Amino acid sequence: MNMFEPYYDGGMNYGSQSDFMYGILPVLLSVLAVVLIFALIIGIICYVFMAIGLYTMAKNRNLDHPWFAWIPIANSYLMGELINDDVSLSSLHIPYAKIFLPLAPFALALIMGILGFIPELGMVLIVLLSLALTFYQCTALFWLFSIYNKEHRVLFLVLSIIFPFMGPIFMFVIRNRVAFDERYPENLTEDNYDSKSIMALSLGVFSIVSSFALIGGSAFLGAVGLIFGIVAMKEKKALGQSPGMALAGLICSIVGLAITLLMLFVCVACVGIGATGIFSGMLNGF
Repeated sequence: MNMFEPYYDGGMNYGSQSDFMYGILPVLLSVLAVVLIFALIIGIICYVFMAIGLYTMAKNRNLDHPWFAWIPIANSYLMGELINDDVSLSSLHIPYAKIFLPLAPFALALIMGILGFIPELGMVLIVLLSLALTFYQCTALFWLFSIYNKEHRVLFLVLSIIFPFMGPIFMFVIRNRVAFDERYPENLTEDNYDSKSIMALSLGVFSIVSSFALIGGSAFLGAVGLIFGIVAMKEKKALGQSPGMALAGLICSIVGLAITLLMLFVCVACVGIGATGIFSGMLNGF
């Protein structure tokens, strides 16, 4: 018996297994690509339904800047306006929904980054905070459904939680209904604080902080902060008021964008220099 026969047979088995994997890998990648494309299409359709729904609601209520519905983060601000800046739990009223809804996820992301350095306890706090944020967002969605379709608000909320793609569809369906908030039967509340300037400043700060970790995310935060800063500046100018906070938010957003673009340029330059060195070495080898 050849002493290398067991290894040889094992090598043959390994080779056949490798051939099988190489044969099935393209199929798996193709299926994954189809699933991702399908999910992307569904996501885009749901986003359009949600944007149309929020835009129409805001337009019918004569709210300022209904086009916020088409901009991520800004659409959460608009949703806060539509629920009258209030997320209520029985008799407990939690104000500033226009601020908390768009900014809470980013604040939580920063807190999670810090808590990640705390073993065990940090993970527990992360889970609790995530559940609290999810509960807050679901409660806000409940009040949106309640204001526009009180009879089916629980059904809409449960289906939206189980099947997330249903939420935007429900927003689209109820967009033209008359708004009535049982919490404020006589008057709709109006904010007496500079919410857009706060948004601009907060997004600008988040953009600067996250620019050293998330290049794409920080650029987007800076861009949306820039939009809020410009809108707030125009409103302050029209009212003849000092645009201090709006100007600060505008500057922070621009700085965040600049840092992100600079880091992106440096990364591209480093990749280009490295690739040039590799190709030069290959050419010299020939």
